[in-house]
Amino acid sequence: MVSKAVYAGIAILIIVLVVVAGLLMLRSQPSMHVSPTTTPTEAGVVAEKRVIRVPVGVLVDLSGPTSGVGRDYAKGVEAAFKYFNEKGVYTRDGVRVVFDYWVRDYAYNPTRAEEFYREFRDKYGVWAIIGWGTADTEKLSDSAARDHIVYISASYSAKLVVKPYNFFPAPDYSTQACAAVRWIASKKPGARLVLLYDHNAAYSRSPIPAIKAYAAKVGVNIVGDVHLPLKATEADAEKSIREAMAKNPDYLWCGNTIRSCALAVKAATKLGAKGMFVINVWGFDERFPELAGKGSYGRTAGVSPFRYPETVRDSEGYRMLVEAMKIAGYSDKDVGSMLRFAQGFLNVWLLVQAIERLDSTTLVKGKGAAIKQALESSCQGEPFDFGGLAPPARYCPGRHLAHTTVWIVVLGEDGRLHVEGPIEVTDFDCVKATLEAGG
Repeated sequence: MVSKAVYAGIAILIIVLVVVAGLLMLRSQPSMHVSPTTTPTEAGVVAEKRVIRVPVGVLVDLSGPTSGVGRDYAKGVEAAFKYFNEKGVYTRDGVRVVFDYWVRDYAYNPTRAEEFYREFRDKYGVWAIIGWGTADTEKLSDSAARDHIVYISASYSAKLVVKPYNFFPAPDYSTQACAAVRWIASKKPGARLVLLYDHNAAYSRSPIPAIKAYAAKVGVNIVGDVHLPLKATEADAEKSIREAMAKNPDYLWCGNTIRSCALAVKAATKLGAKGMFVINVWGFDERFPELAGKGSYGRTAGVSPFRYPETVRDSEGYRMLVEAMKIAGYSDKDVGSMLRFAQGFLNVWLLVQAIERLDSTTLVKGKGAAIKQALESSCQGEPFDFGGLAPPARYCPGRHLAHTTVWIVVLGEDGRLHVEGPIEVTDFDCVKATLEAGG
């Protein structure tokens, strides 16, 4: 009979052999941004699994002049990272990817954005940035290209379409605005249009050259160009509307964010001003009827390159949004606008889909450059799909125009949102018109 001491010795020997084998396996794995973790197998033997940690910077406006739409966008971004980290993202060869991300509120100040950009690059070595505004994103676009950092922004400026490391899952502002002008021309040939926007904000100015050029092509008459501050007061809005009224417009383009556009419509109602408002993507969403009041019914419409989540409840994208909300601890009431939440979510989802097209070695070695290459693989390959929340997106080297599809969301006299479209402008290069005019 073998003694207990012999059994104990054999057991100790087996344990030592397993530990040594595990150490040898660990030494053979890549080290850059790859963190080995161990999990027990069914047989009780420790097995090694690799996890690639992808560092990402996030720039948002939670306290500045665009925070009215920025806060829910930021919630969508963070919820998306939590959702994908929990559900699991894998490279083409099956290696798990986990996102490490750092969120910074730059309050819509381009100088602060530059400071945070340097922090993201120098301290955290980010491979990608989920960004926000037009002035800061345009300003940082050349730095992102030099540093090989993929930059997926909430700014859809035409200037970014030709920047090598800038992407967004929508048509640019100019293409969206041209679709609005086309819609106006279809409703009233020869319509009189007043432009109402912040003359000092890069975001608000961005599509103006394309609007003016395309309006001339389709017979819409621009009869006024009126300043409306992003941080408008009621008095500011009334002053701008009085100036617009003097031009006797049939339509008014509002190119600001939701708060100032809602104030403009309220001022028009108060002053008895006529004309229908057509409002850019960041100036109109599900909250508009409440913000602008019943006077906005039947006289306002919003431009959207996305499907409003409530209109596609049966889609995969909507189900993902709801699940992401739950995982992040949000309820429907916590997110004032599902559209803004969806826009943040979509930016992260685009990054996720690009990573899923790469093998682990290419991702770790190439970092941002590899992600850029994966995004541009859609030019001739499979487009990126967003589960019904947005049209499929393709990005070609030198021209990152995801698609050209736009909807017009009309606030009817019944207080309900009615979708018209899709509308596509194929007879005019709206991006080129803006770039040539320096918009």
